[in-house]
Amino acid sequence: MTISFHPVHSTTLLVGGILSFYFALRGPACLSDVALTLSTLSACAENLHLALSSPPGRIPMQMSPEDLATAVTSIKSMNVSRDCRSTEHPILPNGVATAISSFEKYPLLASNAIQRKHGGYSKQSSKEKLISNKLGYSLHFEKARKGIEMNARLTGQVAQLGRELYNTGPEALENEAPVDFGLVDSAFGHLVRDWSTQGLNERRAVFPPILEALEQHFGLNSMNRKVLVPGTGYNVTANDLDYGSILIYHLLANHTTSLHQHAIQPFVTKWAHQADSSSRYSAITVPDHMPNRTVELVEGDFLKVFPQDAEFDAVVTLFFIDMSDNVIDFLSNIHRLLKPGGIWINLGPLKWDGSSILQLSADEVLQLAELLGFDVNHESRKSIHSTYGAQPESLLRFTYGKYLAFEISKIPRCGM
Repeated sequence: MTISFHPVHSTTLLVGGILSFYFALRGPACLSDVALTLSTLSACAENLHLALSSPPGRIPMQMSPEDLATAVTSIKSMNVSRDCRSTEHPILPNGVATAISSFEKYPLLASNAIQRKHGGYSKQSSKEKLISNKLGYSLHFEKARKGIEMNARLTGQVAQLGRELYNTGPEALENEAPVDFGLVDSAFGHLVRDWSTQGLNERRAVFPPILEALEQHFGLNSMNRKVLVPGTGYNVTANDLDYGSILIYHLLANHTTSLHQHAIQPFVTKWAHQADSSSRYSAITVPDHMPNRTVELVEGDFLKVFPQDAEFDAVVTLFFIDMSDNVIDFLSNIHRLLKPGGIWINLGPLKWDGSSILQLSADEVLQLAELLGFDVNHESRKSIHSTYGAQPESLLRFTYGKYLAFEISKIPRCGM
């Protein structure tokens, strides 16, 4: 996914694997808008997460938590390119049909998950049921049903938007496209992390270091800078886009008129690791900050869409480099796209996708960068601790103990 801004400041955000599509969002902005693009990259992550709400101006030396909260992932209206809507595309982009079908069939998929839990409850003896009923366990099934109904209002809107966007018509998609409950569940996770007040602490952990690095590199000379922010998003394979999060984003970008307009119970089917059973039915509202209205969506291939060398002043990778299938190609492309003296800033784990042909250590990534012609600032390397998409009340918290964070410059050529 790519965001580029005009006329004097430009930030470009790419979401997709090395060989996947990208989306371009265009509108007036400046380096301070980098803060707004980052949340679409975490997972959706890593994701899907796109932001542009700040007015033109340089990045403040210190951003308050309130400023960051309103800045993160702010985009309002998305005008889709003709290619995306055109009836000339009889075959949908890979993953679109599954995403739409999964949102459409969410009520059934979620109800099946609860029904399996009810099946376990039904296996109890009469005496055991009397005991579990005293715990109020039987009441959970009705509460879950109501939560699924709440979620279905949102997933139904998302599915309808997807059909309108890709001109699918009302018929079944591609001979009953396979459905994926995990896709919807992951999209809910993105909503919590990137668009709700519950995700603010996670956003605060990862965005300020990137903004500080950009501020330090550009200083007062932040005008006319172009920043590329590539990322695949959370739980995305190297060659696929996370259309679940992309369709969710369309709802926020095009059909949201007020703060906290949409409500979901994202944990309604997750009954394990709960300290308090009521937390399963906690509702969150989105968005906690309004998206920006000036956006354009364009499709293309990351390795081909920017034919011009030395086009960007900075490249920021957030939760991204471990999602590529060929990290050498990816880093080489970053080097090609950077202007001499430009900076590459990375933050994220090295989880590595299963399709990655090389699964490098942090040291090897930095060595590779040097081999490709980067000037590595080893003093900039740091560790950042944060959870990712954690349920606040859960007994289980999956924490990345260390994110690999570093700053790397492209060595200027003589005379540059």
